[in-house]
Amino acid sequence: VHFARMVQATRVLAVIALVGFAGQGLGAAAEDRAHLLVQKTVLTNRPFAGKDCPVRYRIFNVGSSAAYDVKFEDEWSTEEFELVSGLTTGTWSTIAPGANISHIVILKPHTYGYKSSGMAKVTYKHSADDEEVQVAHSNDLGLLPVLSAKDDDKLSSPHLAEWFAFLVMAFLLVAAPIALFKPGSSGPDDKKKK
Repeated sequence: VHFARMVQATRVLAVIALVGFAGQGLGAAAEDRAHLLVQKTVLTNRPFAGKDCPVRYRIFNVGSSAAYDVKFEDEWSTEEFELVSGLTTGTWSTIAPGANISHIVILKPHTYGYKSSGMAKVTYKHSADDEEVQVAHSNDLGLLPVLSAKDDDKLSSPHLAEWFAFLVMAFLLVAAPIALFKPGSSGPDDKKKK
């Protein structure tokens, strides 16, 4: 529950940061230039050690002109994560104004615990022949709580032993009164008739 709240708070902060940067992007749009925003999101609510953990990067051009020679890079510790699928770098020749690009990387945490994650970096130019390189950074995921395989078993198992115990107790609660009830027994009314 604590982890879900933390993930939700991180997502809310990422959206607030994007809105804030979009406000800055409107100022950049008045200059008729590209302005890129980068969002980094873990696509699973509970990452587990030894299981795939997808990470999505979204690059938004909120400026009024195209961004050129866009280069993306992110670093993940090889001691903490294994790269399963995707690339932690990417290049695009242009990103049109108002367009966005999604890039997904699948990582596998080696062990459980809190894992560090830095900001992704995107470089771009305002025009194809521009010498000045612009830099944008993604949000920082901070310490990513990775749960153990034992926690995964607890959360995803069908809990058969618990359900069996519940059914036995429920049966006993229903069967006990039925077993104690004797419909043919003589009561006080039967003695008066004799």
